[in-house]
Amino acid sequence: MLNNLDQGLDSCAIFLDLAKAFDSVSHEILLRKLQHYGVRGNALNLFRSYLSGRSQFLKLNNVHSNIVNIEFGVPQGSILGPLLFLVFINDLPDATNLYIKLFADDTVLCAQNFDFSALETEVNNELSKVSLWLASNKLTLNIKKSQYLVVSNKKCIPNLSINIRNTPLINCKSYKYLGLHFDEKLNWNTHVQHISSKIAKACGVLAKLRHCVPIQTLVDVYNALVHSYIRYGVVIWGSASDAALQPLHTLVNKTIRIISFAPYGNFNISQVYKELNLLNIHSTFNLELGKFAYKEKYDLLPTTIGNHFQMSTNFSSHIITIPELQT
Repeated sequence: MLNNLDQGLDSCAIFLDLAKAFDSVSHEILLRKLQHYGVRGNALNLFRSYLSGRSQFLKLNNVHSNIVNIEFGVPQGSILGPLLFLVFINDLPDATNLYIKLFADDTVLCAQNFDFSALETEVNNELSKVSLWLASNKLTLNIKKSQYLVVSNKKCIPNLSINIRNTPLINCKSYKYLGLHFDEKLNWNTHVQHISSKIAKACGVLAKLRHCVPIQTLVDVYNALVHSYIRYGVVIWGSASDAALQPLHTLVNKTIRIISFAPYGNFNISQVYKELNLLNIHSTFNLELGKFAYKEKYDLLPTTIGNHFQMSTNFSSHIITIPELQT
């Protein structure tokens, strides 16, 4: 979507919500897919045995329902469960020309075009194919929770009519996907505001604890309630504008002052970070970016991510020469 913005293209991202996804996997279809992928003979019989012979019943106020055989669903809480679900939905990208990413049952599809009308037509046509694939695989789409987001640099973004089975999808201005809040400009303001609200609550917790526990305990609480939010996905959202990040900087500095009893006003807070062996937002961003560049340089990233950086100018060598990162 960032590439599309650079090229002047408008993007439409569709976030699908599958109802009871792990519980809706057909054993019959799953076994056929395993066989298609080359799992045959004793190996296939092992999976057939693993899935079959399971039953369930309901108990309420000492009253038991009838015992019924389970013909759908992968065993949740097991190691094989998520893997079998991935095998089950692995051929979904073959059903559509939309750009698609699958992470367990979180599915996002994307199309792009210079014209909003053409974009709307393409998305609706492709979603009809996705709907047919879901029906063929006996999966149910929760249409009320499925949404779409239009990403564009244009000032006026129209409300597109995106439908699945003649049911309109909700047009959202931002969407939380895998812990990150995407908005229609991809400027990360919404995500930074979300983190700020979490850290504001952490300030209250630290303020109540600082008179009761040693400073190392406060640092541990800081790492759990503040730094964890800063670190997650910072390689992506850490590129937000200084104006967007400034309120977050102020809040994080406030938590450091609470922990260390440092005064407000003209005081060098950087020294307190150093004494507590903690990193501010910029340092955390540079560290995580450096680690990312290192993994790219030595082919340690997942293939789908590493392929984005096969460019004429080496990505990692460009990043590592940043003076702040060396410091």
